Amino acid sequence: MKHELFVEQPSIELKEGIKVTRETELSYKSDKVEQILKDLVLETILDEEGTNGINTYKSRSFISITLNDGDILLFDEQRGYYLAPYPVESIDDAIDDLNSLSGIPRFKEF
Repeated sequence: MKHELFVEQPSIELKEGIKVTRETELSYKSDKVEQILKDLVLETILDEEGTNGINTYKSRSFISITLNDGDILLFDEQRGYYLAPYPVESIDDAIDDLNSLSGIPRFKEF
C-alpha cells in the first residue's frame, strides 16, 4: 500500500504586525487598551467590562511581557499589540518554506 504525504493546510490570512528589536519603541492607546513597548518590554493595561445577562463586571489588568529581539507582535485595533499563540513568519519566509516541499516525493511505500 502506498501512503500519500500531506501537510497541514497553511493559513493565508494576512495579519498586521511588527518585528521587534531592542530599539523598537511604541505606544498605543484605545478605549480599552493602553500599551508601551520599550527595551523589549511590552506593558499593557487592559480595561474590560461586560455582562453575562445577570451580573455585570469591570476589570483592569496589567500585563508585562519581556520580548526577545526578533519576536513578532501582531496588531488588532481592539487588542493592540500581542504575541500570537502560534508561530508566525513573514510572507517571504512562508513562501520559502512551501517551496522547500516541492522536491519531496509525494508517495511512500509501506
